Amino acid sequence: SDVSTQMAYVAQQQLDGYDAAVQHAVKRKAAFDKRVLERTPGEVIFCQGQLVQFYRSNLDYTFDAKRKLLPKWSPPHRVTQR
Repeated sequence: SDVSTQMAYVAQQQLDGYDAAVQHAVKRKAAFDKRVLERTPGEVIFCQGQLVQFYRSNLDYTFDAKRKLLPKWSPPHRVTQR
């Protein structure tokens, strides 16, 4: 019984951590969108067939030597639908 209580506690902590990470990402996206829209007003709309790349900002401040060598930009992706 004590073990199952501890396992439930650990599982809840993992869910709480995931929720906190998602909430933080939502706040960061809102701040980023606000900053971008102030600089260049309007929505960026990608059309079907255009090539886009994703920038992986999580590699900017990494301390892992292996991750520093990874490319920060994704390979080109073609927009298939909107």
